[in-house]
Amino acid sequence: MEAFAPGEVVYALNPRYKDGTRLRRGPAADAGFNGVWVPNDVRLEIHAVDAAAGFAEVAKPDGARGWIRTRNLTRTARVAGVTRDVVTTEIVTPDPEYVRGIKIYNLGIKEDPVPGQKFGKGLQHLISSTWLTAMSEFVGAHVPQLQAFARHAHAGAAAHPGYDFVYFANTANQLFNRAEVAALRTTESRQLFLMATWLVMAAAEVDDFPFHKYTAAQRAAQRAEFYAAYLTPGPGPGAPDSRDVPRDDASVLGPFAVPLARRDLLPPIAMERLGINNELSALKYADAAAPLRDGFRLSTRIDSLKRHFEALHRRLTDEDHAIHLLWNFHAIYHVAVLFPDLNDLVDYQAARRGHAAAAPPPRYEPTTSRQQIAGRALPPSAVLKLDWNEGAIPPPPSVGAALTHFVQAADGAYLKWYPHLGGGAELRAALAAYVGVIEENLLVSNGSDDALVMICHRYLGPGRVALAPVPTYEHFCVDVTATGATLQRLDLADPFVADPDELAAAIERVQPTLVYLVSPTNPTGVEWTADHLADLATRYPDVVFLVDEAYHEFATPDAAGRPATCAPLAVAHRNVLCTRTFSKAFCLASVRCGYVVAHPTTIDELRAYYNPKGVNQFAQIAAVAALREVDGYYRPYIARTHAARAGFVADLAARGVTVRTGGAGNFVCVEVPGGDTAELCRRLDAEAIYVRDLGARFPGHVRITIGLEMSRVADAIVAALAAMAAPGAAVT
Repeated sequence: MEAFAPGEVVYALNPRYKDGTRLRRGPAADAGFNGVWVPNDVRLEIHAVDAAAGFAEVAKPDGARGWIRTRNLTRTARVAGVTRDVVTTEIVTPDPEYVRGIKIYNLGIKEDPVPGQKFGKGLQHLISSTWLTAMSEFVGAHVPQLQAFARHAHAGAAAHPGYDFVYFANTANQLFNRAEVAALRTTESRQLFLMATWLVMAAAEVDDFPFHKYTAAQRAAQRAEFYAAYLTPGPGPGAPDSRDVPRDDASVLGPFAVPLARRDLLPPIAMERLGINNELSALKYADAAAPLRDGFRLSTRIDSLKRHFEALHRRLTDEDHAIHLLWNFHAIYHVAVLFPDLNDLVDYQAARRGHAAAAPPPRYEPTTSRQQIAGRALPPSAVLKLDWNEGAIPPPPSVGAALTHFVQAADGAYLKWYPHLGGGAELRAALAAYVGVIEENLLVSNGSDDALVMICHRYLGPGRVALAPVPTYEHFCVDVTATGATLQRLDLADPFVADPDELAAAIERVQPTLVYLVSPTNPTGVEWTADHLADLATRYPDVVFLVDEAYHEFATPDAAGRPATCAPLAVAHRNVLCTRTFSKAFCLASVRCGYVVAHPTTIDELRAYYNPKGVNQFAQIAAVAALREVDGYYRPYIARTHAARAGFVADLAARGVTVRTGGAGNFVCVEVPGGDTAELCRRLDAEAIYVRDLGARFPGHVRITIGLEMSRVADAIVAALAAMAAPGAAVT
């Protein structure tokens, strides 16, 4: 700053003291008060300057004189307010560091004309990192939808100036209302809330609010830049010219891998206005960070948000209502995520569910052929029960012998006692050796169904979402909804191909708590490999990946002949769990024994939902005996099943029948021309061949379990389909 000189007219300014400053007897701090007080903003005339000491002798308009520090002088007279057309907006800060009467103006001018007089510069402090992260990832996952909003608004504004602002504001309000109905407790409602947030930001980009900082021409240019950014986004996820750019290798990036994010696309003027609002708050309140640090009752901010929406709809410019809206959206989301105990909103959807006795949750209602088989009194050798993917052979004689010995021991005295707790030490040790883990990685359950229920209760509940590629195991879907959680089904482009990129896109779109993968998948035989899952589990550390390996033993063998598995990942990653069962390859569906493989900490957490006496003694004894027969009895059976599946597929294909399989599992899917799966099943039933009708959830397909000799099945299918295709074929 140019040095002051005698004869200049200046103004007093001391931001540290609200009433101004005292004049000294001489050019030194210890010269003492001379009895003259100079209020801030008083016009003064300089009579002498001591540049070395940093003091100037000044005279007030009434002639009183004294010495003052030159740092408390300014050549610029402070204005009383900023007039925008006919509206003057001002907020007075009581902060002791600022003089009473200094004004903070929304978006003021680019620089402070007077030291201590703050007009705001768009600082971004006090913006929640939780909100900023969520918005960046939300934009990254929804670029096409945001483009659609922008495209419609832009076209409407071209025909009717101002249409875009009304469109953005109304749509934001509507989506907010829908989010509020679910009280921001569900993933869907939070997604609606984030979309409403973006729409408010868009409204703030295109509105006609009068600013001192920007001219009308500058605002028009900013509006055009906003549309350009979304209608033709630059390089980045979601941009037309970068759709084929592969994702970073999350297995290498580890904790540094994040979901797709477009922080660069967050509307800039809206972000600047939010920053100014936060700068204002920092000056206005003693502890401006308290709402984000300590939280608040959501209903108080929801009320404020609604009032500012009303002002926005009425196009009021008495203050910047758009930015008040955005601050409320930003703070409410932050608190809803970090302080769920402070969410006092009413979940009307939950209330409706609770009172809708006429609408019970969906049930798992499997169809079984057991009653038909019993009613026909056919010997087992005459029946091909291929509908439930059970083992095609009985368990080895040693299993039956072990069960018989238990029943007969001590004249049956052991039957009166409860089973060994937690599956028993003998079974846990045998399982650890079989899986290749330590016992702390295992939890034995009453079939893998019981394990799935435990896991759902641990990770799901109202407001949470499970994502499952379909078709899938339907009983798990019922387990999800029974907790109050939401199930999102993912229809893969090709249900017979595991596409991790398609799954990752769905994770970013849905933001689930848990992802359920069956590997090999029932009924398609698709495998989700350890490579697929390692990338996903690392990229999404807050998502739980549950891999149902009920058909593990029928997975594709590796070079050493071992079936593919995700169990090693489950041991190493706390967000990965595997479930398995003895019902399939071990041919022990009737005794109900399964287990979970997971990190020791995860296993310990599941114990809160675990009944340690839930695995009966028959299951424990049968499982231990079966594990002793893995190499001599079960592995040859599994190899024969693989060969039988390949031969069955080739045989039917050669005879013009389309058979689909992802390549693993002890089952295949047969396509039924015309889609009448029920009729095919009825015709096969007549031949004592029972298969699974998938028509309700996988139209046009039946699932067939692979036995060791499938020529009778192939002949029956070919004959049935030929008869169904014949002119005038009767439908029974």
